Amino acid sequence: MPVNSDKPHRWKADIAASVDMYNEWFVEFAPAAYRATRQETASQVEAALAASSGLKRIDTALLRRQPEILPVLRMSTCPPLAVDRLIGLAGVSSNLVKTMERGKLPPRMAAEDVDDHLARIAETVMRMKALRSRPRRSCSGPPRW
Repeated sequence: MPVNSDKPHRWKADIAASVDMYNEWFVEFAPAAYRATRQETASQVEAALAASSGLKRIDTALLRRQPEILPVLRMSTCPPLAVDRLIGLAGVSSNLVKTMERGKLPPRMAAEDVDDHLARIAETVMRMKALRSRPRRSCSGPPRW
């Protein structure tokens, strides 16, 4: 049952009250959650930078050794690579990428298949990084292959 849908004169007050309630909730609960998430993310990024020599060495060995690095690598490209976009651009198994997002490699995938897919992921990430480093290109549009 709509409460105010037929009373537009109440909308401004309702919106203001809703915004105030959200702001009160945010001020009370969000800072701790934000700080914890920020610390965890910063640690992951620092580890990824160290493991990849400042994102200059992204290869099969790195991805095999540290599959949990994949989300940081995806976000380091411009534009950031969504999981499904990475799967499509690299032509790799969605199971592999989604398992790597959880910090593991799929246990039942043949080693040579894993290496082939990891090489394609590394190549795709490096190609996307190269697009970002071109001086004539901005980060605002989709890549032109």
